[in-house]
Amino acid sequence: MSYALILSYEAQMEETEAYNYYEDIRAGLGEELLSELEICYSKISQNPSAYSYIENSPILRDVAIARFPYVVIYIASELKITIVSVKNTHKRPFL
Repeated sequence: MSYALILSYEAQMEETEAYNYYEDIRAGLGEELLSELEICYSKISQNPSAYSYIENSPILRDVAIARFPYVVIYIASELKITIVSVKNTHKRPFL
């Protein structure tokens, strides 16, 4: 079963900032980041309970993406996944 996936405004802004940062480093690198995020989003929407809760939070879960220092933080409800944040673990690892 695939869950509906919604990106919060904050997550959208963080994703855009990360994309722009990596595109400034090398053309196409931002696209590679977006591809990794899409893979992560797909995995989350297929099986949201596969990932652990964030310490001291009974509702927030997180998953690290491959190749880039980011974690995707989300809330899973009945048939909906809300991506709360796309955090750079080198800048601000915690909410």
